[in-house]
Amino acid sequence: MNHPIKIERPETLKDVADQSDTLQDFGMNLRDWQHTIQRGGVHSRAALQQRLAEPPPRLADRFAEGEIADAYLAAYAEWLADQAGIPRPDWCTDLQRIATDPWFATPLRGHLIAVTPASFRQRNLFTVPENIFTSKPGRPRCSADHKHKKARLRQKAYRDRVRILLAKARTPENT
Repeated sequence: MNHPIKIERPETLKDVADQSDTLQDFGMNLRDWQHTIQRGGVHSRAALQQRLAEPPPRLADRFAEGEIADAYLAAYAEWLADQAGIPRPDWCTDLQRIATDPWFATPLRGHLIAVTPASFRQRNLFTVPENIFTSKPGRPRCSADHKHKKARLRQKAYRDRVRILLAKARTPENT
């Protein structure tokens, strides 16, 4: 009997760190998390904020390049929050989440120095991150009082239209 293999993708950045034992694992888990956000229906700012909020455990003690992973998580969370227009997670300000040596994603150092966002540069990381979040357009939120007021105005307009139609129907020329 064949049992399908269930792959559990990380839901939060904390899950990414929890499931990572090497820098390679970290890269794959981060990519899986990005797919979860992009294709998993995370389209609201509140949902993204929830996925970023919980502080991931430090990886510097877990594997050799863990310091890079720690810095990357903080930089990426901060950058995504800025892109989405939500508050930055508090854990991003941890000074231990800064790489001591510069890390470049590609050999094109000059280019990366010029185009790397500040969230990454200030943590000694030089890369071009992928924006995985696009908010779904919709109506802006409004209060219950505002909704009730709009409903009252619609009802009044409807009653006024009905009164006009009844008045026209009662005129002698229509009988």
